[in-house]
Parts: sequence; structure tokens; C-alpha cells
Amino acid sequence: MISLADRLAARTLELVDIASESHHEELIQAHVQWLVPDEYKAEFLGDDAFLFAPERRPELPLVVLAGHYDTVPAQDNLPGRIEDGVVHGLGAADMKGGVAVALELVRDLAVDPPAACDVALLVFGREELPAQFNPLPALFEGSRLIHDASLAIVLEPTAGAIHAGCVGNMTARATFHGVSGHSARPWLAQNAIHAAVDGLARVATLPRREVLISGLSFYEVASVTRLDAGIADNVVPDRATATLNYRYTPDRTSDEAQAYLRSLLPDDIDIEIVSDSPPARVVADSPLVRALRDAGDLALEPKQAWTNVADFTERGIDAVNFGPGDPKFAHRRDEQVEIAALVHCYETLRRFFSG
Repeated sequence: MISLADRLAARTLELVDIASESHHEELIQAHVQWLVPDEYKAEFLGDDAFLFAPERRPELPLVVLAGHYDTVPAQDNLPGRIEDGVVHGLGAADMKGGVAVALELVRDLAVDPPAACDVALLVFGREELPAQFNPLPALFEGSRLIHDASLAIVLEPTAGAIHAGCVGNMTARATFHGVSGHSARPWLAQNAIHAAVDGLARVATLPRREVLISGLSFYEVASVTRLDAGIADNVVPDRATATLNYRYTPDRTSDEAQAYLRSLLPDDIDIEIVSDSPPARVVADSPLVRALRDAGDLALEPKQAWTNVADFTERGIDAVNFGPGDPKFAHRRDEQVEIAALVHCYETLRRFFSG
């Protein structure tokens, strides 16, 4: 009989080898749905989000395993490979290893249902894209079952710890104006790049802000990630547009975050909020989260990034991040996940579901 480690490794590699860059997920979408056992019926089939569940036992809480199957673009890391106890390849950590664990779990639970809860499976795409592409709002509008969930476990890379909450993710464009002119006579012009350098000084020197929530330290940071300016080497530019990425802590609302970001820039600057994914409520000490921690003696840490736990907590559903991948390998050329981490994640969840 094939071992659990070999089974999880093979499933992870199988998923890795199906190219699924965001917006190009048709093949893996079909393959993942094909792997869902017959005992798990489709409760919601959306554009790019799919919820499957066995027949409900209403006396038991419902736990949702959630995972995205899309990836960032490849970096010469396809196809994948298994070597020295590690699955290498695009998406192995973020988060096809987690999806493989979820699929193998529900396939096993279809034969041997858990005693402590019902387990649903949510798989979706377009996670590696800006907020406007998120398919989960349509799920929450169209599914009844999802609102019965007592806990959602999003299998993001957490290196086998529980990551509670998440920071918000806001992207904005700030446009600085000047007067164009010949670079040989710059005193007759107003250089928009120079205005941008001066106007972005507060952002460039902004220290990180630490906020303690439920004993966990979240950090608020703002970065200039792009600067677009200039039309020729001998023309002083009259326009410079800076892109800012702002990761704001769970103690701020979206409106408060927008107001604070604007306060960092000169009053006369045009600012456009391009996308905004608010932070998640920090769920650290609910009975189910305590039971999950106990099932694997898991550490509890803050999620210093945005994840789909926010989609759940925004709607009053408890959610945490817990997955086998290590965040330090996410989106890297040498992306990988340890087979032992896949086994640890599977066995912890299986114990949790069994009570």
C-alpha cells in the first residue's frame, strides 16, 4: 500500500505540473473537480469558486477547507520534481501542497467520516490577482452552505503554524505634476520627478507601526513599488506617477486606512485608490481554533500579509490560515514544500476532525 507521505507528495507534484497561472486555470480547475469524491456534492459552482460538501449532519459544526489553485507566473520552475524529501516547483508552497492535503483528506473522509464535524471543500482561482478579480464575494452571495460554517481553514503557507488574521492590502497611485521643458534649461520647467521625490519623502522614511492584537504583533508598512515618469532623455517631465502599496493593521477600517495614506502625501497630489482588500478579524481563541492548536501542538502567529481569511471574517465567519508550505518559499524561483510538512498538516487536520 502506498504510504501517506508518498501519496501526498505525488498529489502535490501532480498539481504542480498542471500550469495554472492566474487567468489560465481551466485545466487545473477541471482536474481538481474530477478528484473530488462522489460523496461530496457540489453546493456552489461559480465562475472560479466551487464548494463541495457531504450530506450535512446538523448536530455537528461545519468546517471549510479552502484553497486556491492558481499561481504567479512561472520562473523556469515547471515541471516540478521530487528530490530529497521535498516537492519542488511552481505553486508547491503557495498553495498546491495545501490543496493536495485538502483533496486527500476529503477523499479519505468520504470513506471514513469524521466524528467531530462535517468538512466541506472550497477550491478557487484568481487569488494571485488584485481584489476586483476575487471570486469569493460571488460565493457568499450564491451559497447557503458557506454561511453555516463555524470555521474556515485557509491552507495558505504557514510552515505548519496557525496564522491568525491578516493585514489589509491597499494599492494607490499618486500623480505629481510639473511643467515640461528642455533638459538644457531646466529652470524654465518644473520637474515632476523632483516633486515626486520630495512628496514621497514621508513614505520613504516611514517607520513600521506595530499593533498588538490578541497578543500578536502586526506591522503596518507603506512602500513605493513603482515610479512611472519621463518621455525622453532630454525632456524634463511634467508628470510622475508613483504606485504605493500599503499594508494596514487589523485595528484600522478601510476608510481610516485611506485617510492615513492620503495624510502621508502633499495635499495637492491626485491620489487614486486602485484596489483595497481590508484586513481580517483576528480569531485566536475560539473553541475550534483551540482544538486545532491542540491537535498538532501548533504555534499561533500573526499573518503579515493579506489572505482570504478576510473574506470570511468580514461576513462573521471565523477563519484562520494553516498550511504546509513555508511562506519564505512563496513566489520564489526555488519554490518548494517538504513532504514531512504535508504529512504534518494532513495528520493534524485529521486529528482535529476526529475530535
